[in-house]
Amino acid sequence: MRRNFSFFLLFLPVLAWGQGQSLNLPRLDQKPVHFGFILGTSQMDFSYRPNTVWPANVFGVETGPQLGYTVGMVSNLRMGENLDLRFIPTYSAGERKLFFDAIDPSDLKRKIIERRIESSLIIFPLEVKWKTDRIDNHRWYVLGGAYGQLDLASKAKVVDNRIFKLQPGDFGLEAAVGVDIYFEYFKLSLQLRATFGQGNLRVDDDTPFANALPVVRTRTISWIFTFE
Repeated sequence: MRRNFSFFLLFLPVLAWGQGQSLNLPRLDQKPVHFGFILGTSQMDFSYRPNTVWPANVFGVETGPQLGYTVGMVSNLRMGENLDLRFIPTYSAGERKLFFDAIDPSDLKRKIIERRIESSLIIFPLEVKWKTDRIDNHRWYVLGGAYGQLDLASKAKVVDNRIFKLQPGDFGLEAAVGVDIYFEYFKLSLQLRATFGQGNLRVDDDTPFANALPVVRTRTISWIFTFE
């Protein structure tokens, strides 16, 4: 949370710069439809529910969130002075890690066994954006929405006990807070977004590691830059 707060503090000088300046792009938000694109970085992680009784040879598990990247296209439909509907097809790539405290079947020694899970996600979010009134050359907003996604890197059908497998399809909810900053030729949006997967991604392949985690869901924190 400290790092996320620092993310916004970095841009306070930009907001101060916009105060008292002449209005940039005064008619952009009056257009019924406009477009843009997003660039960002994301921290992918898991939320899981362990088995009530650990399977044989597994004693515990921890997650290892990793950084990835996100790109996408923005379609914005104006629904009112302070309300927009947005469709943002997105591509996001990265990896996550699981660390199992377990007996290694190769040498029968107890150790921390790492499982890396790469993801290549096509995401289709539909969002509602609520904006404050414009203050000089910036305005704050919150948004919420739902999404469906497909993992092109899923190995759900691969026969290999050394892989922790995830289902290719998922759906979930997202929420974000951010600020729009109006420059002379474009609008820049700085956004902090949280994503909460609702689908159970675990593949029941009857391995001790899969049996240890009957429920596995995705959790992601993203830092997004939107250009419109």
